[in-house]
Amino acid sequence: MAYPFPRFSSAPQTPQYLKGVESPSSWQSRGLDKPRSHTSRWLIASVLAAVICLVLLAKSFASHPRQTDRIPFSDSDIADFFNHFEGRQDCGIASTDVYVPPFASYASNKKHSLYCPNRAKLLEAMSGGGRHGFDMPYFPLGCHFRWYSTPEICMILDRFDSIVFLGDNTLRHIYSAFNMLLRENIALGALRQWEMKESEREACRCDNQLTRPECLSYSVLDSQSVRSNDAASGHRSPYLCDRTPHVFIPIDGSPAAENLHSSFSSILHREADSYKPIAVIHSLSLATSLAWPTATTSMDEWVTLADISQKNVPFLWVGPNAAGHLKPPSQILSQGNNALWHYTIEMAEEAQARQLDALGMYNFTLQARSWDGSYYGQKVVLVQAMMIINWLSRLEST
Repeated sequence: MAYPFPRFSSAPQTPQYLKGVESPSSWQSRGLDKPRSHTSRWLIASVLAAVICLVLLAKSFASHPRQTDRIPFSDSDIADFFNHFEGRQDCGIASTDVYVPPFASYASNKKHSLYCPNRAKLLEAMSGGGRHGFDMPYFPLGCHFRWYSTPEICMILDRFDSIVFLGDNTLRHIYSAFNMLLRENIALGALRQWEMKESEREACRCDNQLTRPECLSYSVLDSQSVRSNDAASGHRSPYLCDRTPHVFIPIDGSPAAENLHSSFSSILHREADSYKPIAVIHSLSLATSLAWPTATTSMDEWVTLADISQKNVPFLWVGPNAAGHLKPPSQILSQGNNALWHYTIEMAEEAQARQLDALGMYNFTLQARSWDGSYYGQKVVLVQAMMIINWLSRLEST
């Protein structure tokens, strides 16, 4: 069963009355009738007129597109974003298998008005949606996220100095999908294929990039390795764009090793005069057996390092996946869906308390197909990577 993702809003406030103006309850307590005057009638009429004007203004404004993600909307629909990707036929995945765009019910409606209007609504929608059946495409709650073409992804990444993925194996798989999208290769795009034998490349195609331990050892962990080595390999798979460096830093607890701190700090200080933000995607869950104190300590650890740099470093906390039906019985108590859901909610609140954005993955993976009960294949991680790209698209560029 999917659950509504919480909205972190403040509690309702008790209405306050202006000083010197008596409330209706004070009139009744003193045995007085409610005062009537021409002034009050004029005030009511003025308020009603103002409300009508605001409604008309809002309708007029709503008729125009609000391109808050900085990427222009296109009227041309692409049937399958993966159509030209390497491995499209072998892996048997079309973008239509994992993503259904919003549908305007009336011809006069603009499809772009169905996309989320701002970052807060976007994160709430992506976190709180559900599936209409097992392993069916995911529908966000209330409004839609976009599926960007690779050139559009490049436009988004150009607004950043660097992108850092910081987490355990759950996030590592999402970073693998991030590389598949940028290399337009769902067959081997997550791997350092230049280091592999031909037999290994054949054995590690498609979902095997994520599921076989012998294939995971070849995972791309930073964009520089692809930029430096791919051109010299006999089996090329370059990035469509590579101006913005990105890296995955593996962590399994807190505090992290000093060399990982050094790696993170070197990224923060790579361009001393750069005005562009450095986006950080942070996640920690199964590696710590869902230890709440470890996760909050990890948040503080990396936010503190970012603050020292005095750079613009927006953070996104990514919650854990739901448990699949193949989860081993020995892990159900400590890592089952009850524990995962409470961890999702508590850590999202902790992230919000630190003014970090939070994206829940529990609802998204609840009815998805998992190969071992903990981790998921390409049909899941490709959408998760696109969700993170949607978050990047809504961040300020300065």
